[in-house]
Parts: sequence; C-alpha cells; structure tokens
Amino acid sequence: MVILTVSLLSFSQQTVLAGTSSSKGLTIEKNVTVNVNGQKVTFKDPILNKNGHLFLPMRNVYEIIGATVQWNQKTKTASAVRHDNEVAITVNSKIAIVNGKKVTVNVPPFLYKDKTYVPIRFLSENLGGSVQWNQQTRTVDIMLKDEQKPVDKPYYLHINNKRIVMNDPIITKQNRTYIPAHYFYENLENATGKWLSKDQFELQLYGLIFVFTNGSNIIQINDEMVVTEEQPFIQSENMYVPVKFIVNTVGEGGNVRYLSDTRELYVYLYQSMFTSKFLEKSFGATPVPQNIPNAKLDGARSLLVSDNPETLTTSDVPHSTATLAAQNVVTSNALNEHRIFSWHYNTLGQDIQLAITIENKSATTALQVVNSKGTYKKSSHSWINYDIGLPIADQALNNKLQRTETDGMTIAPGETKIIQSYDLLNSYIIGFMHDFDIQSVGEGEQNYTIRTVLAKNNEDVTTIHSDPVAINAYAAHPRGVWPSSAIIGEFPTYQVDSKEVGYSISNSKTDHLLTKENSLAQVNGSVGNSGHFGINYMVNIPVANPTGQAKTFKIKLSGRGGLYSGAIKFNGQVHLIPTLKPGKEYIELPGYTVDGANEVITLEFMHSGGSNLPLAIYIGTE
Repeated sequence: MVILTVSLLSFSQQTVLAGTSSSKGLTIEKNVTVNVNGQKVTFKDPILNKNGHLFLPMRNVYEIIGATVQWNQKTKTASAVRHDNEVAITVNSKIAIVNGKKVTVNVPPFLYKDKTYVPIRFLSENLGGSVQWNQQTRTVDIMLKDEQKPVDKPYYLHINNKRIVMNDPIITKQNRTYIPAHYFYENLENATGKWLSKDQFELQLYGLIFVFTNGSNIIQINDEMVVTEEQPFIQSENMYVPVKFIVNTVGEGGNVRYLSDTRELYVYLYQSMFTSKFLEKSFGATPVPQNIPNAKLDGARSLLVSDNPETLTTSDVPHSTATLAAQNVVTSNALNEHRIFSWHYNTLGQDIQLAITIENKSATTALQVVNSKGTYKKSSHSWINYDIGLPIADQALNNKLQRTETDGMTIAPGETKIIQSYDLLNSYIIGFMHDFDIQSVGEGEQNYTIRTVLAKNNEDVTTIHSDPVAINAYAAHPRGVWPSSAIIGEFPTYQVDSKEVGYSISNSKTDHLLTKENSLAQVNGSVGNSGHFGINYMVNIPVANPTGQAKTFKIKLSGRGGLYSGAIKFNGQVHLIPTLKPGKEYIELPGYTVDGANEVITLEFMHSGGSNLPLAIYIGTE
C-alpha cells in the first residue's frame, strides 16, 4: 500500500509513535478530514504525520480517483497510471519518473510497517489534480480534473471458473448470500428453471428438483419438504435463491465465497467442475519415507514450461509485446510430439492476450499440426489448486483434453500461426496445458520455433519473434524445455505381509530429472522443474505374493514437503487428492487384491501446483 502526504502547520490531536528508527518523528493524526472532489473518504489505516507532512493510505484514494497501481518488490518502486499520466516513485529516493522524465520529489518515500508512503501533493498533481490543506478545519481537499461521476461497480459471478458480469445485485440477508435462480440454469449444463406460479419457482439441477416459494423457509426438493433457515424471495421479477444451500444440497462437495469489497461471488460445484471424485481424508502422522530409488524420463513428447516470470509485471514485461518462453526445433524426424504447460498471473494493470505460436523457419518444408488438444483454467483469487491445478490434472488423467480448431492446420515455410490463444483479464491467473504433434508436409528438415507470447494492446501475436524475456531470479518458478513430459519411477519389490514401506517422489534427488542445466532452452535463463509441473508421473510397485492365497494391499498417500493436492489414476480409475497437510493428513486408495504370485501395481499422478511437493507413497498388507 502506498501512502500520500501534504504539509501540516500544527500538530494537535496526535499520538506519538516511538520505538524504532523508522518511527522517528512519526505520529498518528486524529480528527483530520479528507475530501476527494468534495466527497469525504475514510481509511482503514491510520493517518500519519512525519516531520510536518501528512500521509494518507493510497489504496482507497487510488480506487476513488481511478488510478491503476503496480508495485515492484525488487526495486521498491510504486507506479500509478491515471488517464494519460504515469508516475513511478521509489522508496528513499528523491528522483521520480513522470511520463518517462526524471523529476525531483521534495519529500522522499519511505517504508513503515511494510507499507510505502509517498507525497500526496507531488503524486496527485502529476496525475492531473491539486491538493489544499485547511488548517482551521483540519481538512485535506484533493481535486481531480476530468473526474466523472462515480459509477456503481458491477457484480461478478464466478461459477466453476466461468466469469459472468451480473445484471442483478448479489444480496446478503442474515449472513446468507442470494442470487437470481437464472444464473444457475443459464450457466450450468443440464439445468433448467421455470415459474410454477407468481410465488413459486422450480430449478432443476443435477437430477434434483428444487421448488422455492417467495418468503418461505420451506424448500421442496424432489417432492420432499425441507425446513431451512434460508428464505428465498422475489425482487425485480427474479426469484432469489440461497447459494450455499444449493451447493450443499447438490452433493459431491463445493465451495461458496463472497467478496463484498469487490462484489465478486465464487461458486464451485465439484460435480460439474470435476470428472473425478475426491478421496476422503484420514488424520494422523505417517512415517518418514525413503527417496524413490529409481526414476527415468519416458516417452518422446517434449515439455515446454512457461512459468517464469509467473507474476507478469511492467518490470518483467516492459514492452507491449513479449515472448515468455520458447523452444527451437531443428530435426529430420518426420513427427515431433510437444506439450506446453503455462502458468501466469497478470498484474500489468490491463487485460492482455496470451498465445502459443509456431514460426516455421524452413524455406522449403511446410508443417502440419496434428492431434492438437488442450485445456485451460482461470482464477482471480488464491484458490489456484482448486481453480486451476486440480481441473487440469483431472482432465489430463481422464484423457479429456479438448481437441482444438488448429488440428490439421498447415504452416507454410516462413509463416507463423497461432496454436491457441487466451484472453486474460487484469489481476487474473491462468494455467493451460496443450498437446500437439508437428509433422512434415513432404520431405525436408523441420526448422521451427514454438513460443508462448503476450500482447498488451491487441497486437498481432504472430509477429512476435523476440527472445524470451529474462527470468525473475527472485521467484523460482520453472522455465525450460525437457525431452519428455512423463516420468516412470520404480519401487523395490514389496513382499506380502511385510512391514509397510514408504517412498517419496519429487524428492529433488533420484527423480529430479528436469534441471536448469539439462533444459534444452537456455536463452535469457532457465529454472529447473523440480515440481514436475506438466508431467505425468508413473509409479510401478512390484508385489510378491508367494502365499498361494489372495492378498489385499493397501496404499496410502501423504504430502511431505508442504500442502499437497493432485490427481491419481489407479486401477483404471482417476481420483482427486484433496489438500493434505504434511505429517497430519493422508488418504487411502481402495484396496488392491492380488491373486497370483507376482504382480505390478501401477499408479499415475499429476500434481496440481502450489507448495505441494514432495508426495509420499506407502504400501502395506491388510
């Protein structure tokens, strides 16, 4: 948060802050009024005075004046953009940049309790305004030019990662959230809604039939009367229905979260969001596992990871276009298999376009894109495992990547084409995974470059042929190209009725195969992929059963290096692993019965992202 300042002529109504050097000469101001274009504003943080200068909390002020703010942690620089004016000001520096030119700041910014403070007069006047201090009334008046009448913020509904700008308000009554029923049946598959009378509305959702009555706490579900604490109601000819009640009733799990400050409602119905079901958690400690003794890359589908810089800032991406990651391919192979895994957070202050492109550098050989399929998910908050990682892992292990229009596309010599394009709103996160194959049209050597690219102002992304931007060395997110997108790990043979044993995968030792050094792309840096993002990880567990009797083996999974969540394919069935706390929670797979003397149990994993590695796998006998 950045704080703004003006000079004061007196220091009454103050509380002195003492203790550290940063608080020297710093006081809390009381009974000070701040007006922006004549409208009084209030602040969550205290108003401060340092050596005769008044400081105000920036975030609320900027929301009111309509400025966009960026913070560069590396350089300790705050940037603000309003209309055609841009100001960048740095902590403890009297030099600022205003519309590309250096100017002097009379009062340098400083840090106090992890917040950045900047002078109000300098910043507001350079953003097209003025500041007045009235000593008698202890009032700060900020006047801004060309200010339009404030417009009410819209309401947003995020339902299973789909973002809807609502034409109706979200309403909260007695700590319960209600929205019009039509947002459910218009945005979910196999859902319908209709009025039964002027006071009753029917909503059909996932095999359930809800009947809501205006003002009644009795809700009919599949002809059964249920007494609730919620009361649906009619407003503006819409039946407002209780969101949490519907999510809980549908089953299979779900979440509801309403952010009143930003007017955003997040609704997750796992039954429609995920193909697979979650395994149930168990609680208790698990033994310390050994490292998996043997692992190797498998398959010929290469992996390009575009995850650094993960947080896209104006410092990391200073121009209007950029290449985020790239893979150069020169080969005589007739067919080449590729996977692109990408994860980026847009903090550029504007909506952008991301894309996967291929530039055919050959002068003679045309290329054809085949088997082009992928998936992507977006989110505007920090539940990225459930918003992005788990849905991608679920679709990948269920072989449900969506075939795209670029399947069968031909790229002529010297031509660049888009494999897939994604729109990303400001302050949104995206994760995407895309598989495709490239084959030659006719004879000749293939020579092409795959890129993940970014455009800020609707530029033609096929013209972006730059080298990748420099990696953010202070954020260890992976970037690179590796020769395979699959790993096979092998356990030692487990003897029936012997003691339970556990092995850790993603242990950064035996199975750390995706290193910085062995990345096939090194331009402007690479970072190892020890988290195996975008990787299908196979685990083979040989079991020996010399008893001559059918024996059932039990397998447990537990996080070891932080919170873990992901997806697992076991015995032909995909399961979702809920977030597990290391050393405190684990899940058990369904029992696996072996009739013969020897067999190999195969597990396939895909991690969902986040601080969730490594994973420990335990096997024992029931």
